[in-house]
Amino acid sequence: MPHYQPIEPALLDWDNDTPRSQKHGDIYFSTDGGIAETEYVFLQGNQLPQRWANQESFTIAETGFGTGLNFLCTLKHWLATAPDNAHLNYISVEKHPLDKTDLQRAITSWPELAKFGTELLEHYPPLVHGLHQRQLFNGRVSLTLLFGDASTMFADIDATVDAWFLDGFAPSKNPGMWTPELFKQIARLTKTNGSFATFTAAGIVRRGLKAEGFEVKTITGFGRKRDMSVGKLINPARQTKKQPWFEYPTNTTTTKQAIVIGAGLAGCTVSHTLAEQGWQITLIERHTEIAQQASGNLSGVVMPRLTADMSPAGQFYLSAFLHTTHWLNQLKQRDPSLPWFQSGVLQLCDERQQQRMQRLGLPIDVLEICDTGTASERCGIQTKRGGLLFPGGGWLEPPALCQWLLEDQDENISRLLNQEALTLKRHNSEWQVIGEHGVIAQTETLIIANGYDAEQLLGTDILTLQKVRGQLAYLEPTTASQRLKTPICYNGYIIPSYKGLHCVGASYNAGDNDTALKPECQQQVLSALTDELSEFESMEVKSGRVAFRTSTQDHLPLIGPMPDLAFYRVNYTDLHHGKPAQQYLNAKYLPNLFLSVGHGSRGLVSCRFSAELVSRLLNEKNQPFTSSLLEKTHPARYLIRNLKSRKGA
Repeated sequence: MPHYQPIEPALLDWDNDTPRSQKHGDIYFSTDGGIAETEYVFLQGNQLPQRWANQESFTIAETGFGTGLNFLCTLKHWLATAPDNAHLNYISVEKHPLDKTDLQRAITSWPELAKFGTELLEHYPPLVHGLHQRQLFNGRVSLTLLFGDASTMFADIDATVDAWFLDGFAPSKNPGMWTPELFKQIARLTKTNGSFATFTAAGIVRRGLKAEGFEVKTITGFGRKRDMSVGKLINPARQTKKQPWFEYPTNTTTTKQAIVIGAGLAGCTVSHTLAEQGWQITLIERHTEIAQQASGNLSGVVMPRLTADMSPAGQFYLSAFLHTTHWLNQLKQRDPSLPWFQSGVLQLCDERQQQRMQRLGLPIDVLEICDTGTASERCGIQTKRGGLLFPGGGWLEPPALCQWLLEDQDENISRLLNQEALTLKRHNSEWQVIGEHGVIAQTETLIIANGYDAEQLLGTDILTLQKVRGQLAYLEPTTASQRLKTPICYNGYIIPSYKGLHCVGASYNAGDNDTALKPECQQQVLSALTDELSEFESMEVKSGRVAFRTSTQDHLPLIGPMPDLAFYRVNYTDLHHGKPAQQYLNAKYLPNLFLSVGHGSRGLVSCRFSAELVSRLLNEKNQPFTSSLLEKTHPARYLIRNLKSRKGA
């Protein structure tokens, strides 16, 4: 994964309403007319909108998002001229993004773009390193913002770009961006005959693009600029894959029909996500109701799992948290009755841990370091120590969310309850799901989201899934406990009163399959609570609940296509010899069989993120995802580690 770096927001000087970068000493848009410059340099320079007139999908990539002017102008022309069913994929990188206040001020300079600016501001992400994806205008436009160094961020995504807007500050002002590595990544991502346009005619840019196979032309520039550059990729370099065992398959589906096994949060989110894309889903669940296992708790906490070194798991869960909370807020706007409460979440910890987290440099709207007094004020009750406040976090009712998702796409999702999937069979290019009395359902595409049972269904143990028993308690609220405003996490958690109960959890016992409530586990949960928060002593236990989480060794879920194990064992058996990667064949998978399992105790954060990933693999929308993230969640990762270490499989 790209090395995590705290984002330094753009520092601006304002000349009336024209922003200038303090770092680079250059303006963000022409004082001769920013909109006219964008339309001339980038749209006309790439022969847009003519080129997208008959396209179902079109991808634009940009260096330097800046004030978003290029994006807003593109939105205006796309929505006016592209086919109604067409999809625009806009990818832009920015090392020093504007904060939302500065962005809003800049956008006021263009009243004719106000509608598009309002949409952008609604979806603009927090200034956090990494990839942020947003759907605008009811899904007609996908915006992918990459916050970080341009070369590094583009090196970590896969996409097929039709046109480039090479913006950013001039090479003389910002030489650190216009590097040979950037030009290499631009060429790697560009389709043959894909185009570029840029305001600059500097030699370093023209030579760099020519060296990577672009035809480059100099034409008349905009306004007072004499020259600018345009061109297209005519001689693409041969691409070599760094890790062919993690290469994803080309989509081979011929119908938009799928079976999803498991009606917990993982299954319901992937069903809803695909149904929104026009898929017909058959959802199979062995219980008589949905959300009966770990997704069946009365309430659950939505927060990231940060690590001080921002490990792959830390980066994944931070990205998933930001993505999921934005999605939940969008759903809440549609239906205010949805039981999602963005109250913030307080995680208690000592000063050393607070200092380590502070070094991550996250913006205050993502992470606030709290002393004891501030922590107590934020959560509404007295705490014994400070901690970490996640203002964008909160809590929700998982079963109600699952029910809402299925009802929202009721026409596209059929439920088959009280049907246990026992085996799978491949028949006439389709998957048959077989139960006690024969075939339950069959179709071309199958998605397994049934947690720990996935390995038994697939007849393999290479996923290394672990079943972990969790027991929680439901407590009667008191006058004091009603003051609790946010979930509090410690060596356990307590959630504000909901439907007349506090949810307090949870024990963590691997290898224990007992479904009965255990007094010792209840005592463990209550002791952890009262040791940390004395105000909750002597509260009455109303009831409890046992559920089983499915975790993995590295605490990351397994997402994506199911590997063809026979192919892997034959073709990658000598990985421990260290041969060059290009000597190996690309991976093969079981046809149209996908996983979303192993979400552990962070499923409320990771399930929607994972559903989006599966959706991208099954829909031809060319939306990028970071390659390193795919590798870290790849279903074959444990098998590959064993083969590399000679442990076999």
